[in-house]
Amino acid sequence: MKITKERFNNIADMVKLSLIKEEETKLNKDLNQLLDFIETMNEIDTDDVVPMDYVHSLRNVYREDIATDLSTKEEEHANAPDFMDGYYVVPRILE
Repeated sequence: MKITKERFNNIADMVKLSLIKEEETKLNKDLNQLLDFIETMNEIDTDDVVPMDYVHSLRNVYREDIATDLSTKEEEHANAPDFMDGYYVVPRILE
């Protein structure tokens, strides 16, 4: 499937691209090469190919997530670099 120069210019106008002549020619050529490649891929017979989820047979084994209270608020506050009046104090990042 080839995209004509007129069709390419129409698409470029729709997506608000302003291209110089060299860019227009190169992008049109690249797009046509990509479409040719996709067309070639579509011709491959994949009827007998089993779809796969993973490249390898390894799977993640997850443990059950159980919430536990491991520390007190005082311990958490003590681990913070700066804590004042019930809030964690962080450096200012905006002027």
